[in-house]
Amino acid sequence: MVRQSWRFACVFLLLLGFVGVAQAEMTREEYAIKFRKSSYSVLGWYYGSMHRVIKGINPYDQAAFLRDAERVAFLSKLPKDGFIAGTETGDTKAKPEIWTKTELFKEDNDRLESEAAKLAEVAKGGDFNLIKEQFGKVQKACKTCHDDFVKRKTE
Repeated sequence: MVRQSWRFACVFLLLLGFVGVAQAEMTREEYAIKFRKSSYSVLGWYYGSMHRVIKGINPYDQAAFLRDAERVAFLSKLPKDGFIAGTETGDTKAKPEIWTKTELFKEDNDRLESEAAKLAEVAKGGDFNLIKEQFGKVQKACKTCHDDFVKRKTE
């Protein structure tokens, strides 16, 4: 048992070293952009799963929907941490307005977090009509922020 623990510790430290080297090759700003894009991708994964249920593409399973709603509620809080000074340019779809209209950006983020948290609460009850209604509010919060702060392909 001690020998296995020792092996695990060595492998863990080795992997930790590789992660450190990979991060060292990126600037803090590049890593912040990568972080927020990754956060949005993971958020989109769970949002998409719920969206397919709402649209009737996938069957409604209360436990699975609740799990996804709780994950979206948590994940909705993460991406904003990647909007740091120096990430205005680079490989990003963020509009410059994020940095010039910071209060509006904060309001949009707060609205998404609030509506996502409410969705997780409503999902606990299992009333699909209420879930659909609250999901629409989450969807609207996403759209508002995208309209205000995400570059479209034509921009």
